[in-house]
Amino acid sequence: MSQQPVTYAGTNPQTWAIVVWALFIASYFTLAITAIVAVIIAYVKRGDVAGTPFESHMTSAIRTFWISLIVGIVGVVLCFILIGFLVLGLLAVWNLFRVIRGLIYALDGKPIVDPAGWL
Repeated sequence: MSQQPVTYAGTNPQTWAIVVWALFIASYFTLAITAIVAVIIAYVKRGDVAGTPFESHMTSAIRTFWISLIVGIVGVVLCFILIGFLVLGLLAVWNLFRVIRGLIYALDGKPIVDPAGWL
């Protein structure tokens, strides 16, 4: 009787990409706490998924986090002159686009074509 090899969810690069994107989606409901967890996982796992299509997901997630943080801070400061609300709204749309696209590509097993790009 042959046994199937035991695989753990943590050893599958696709699982890590899905977890990172799911944590980004959860950050909309947890005041960005899970986004911090997601970027930490992306930094830690980026080396483990090197050479796979999911390396681009980790790069994209890290870039999404830092751009969102910087633009978010600028948007909050600009709220005092009312243009910040527009900046924060556009940031939310951009962030949601990148996160949903990343999750869909991760579920399909596809790499992100330009992980360092703006879209």
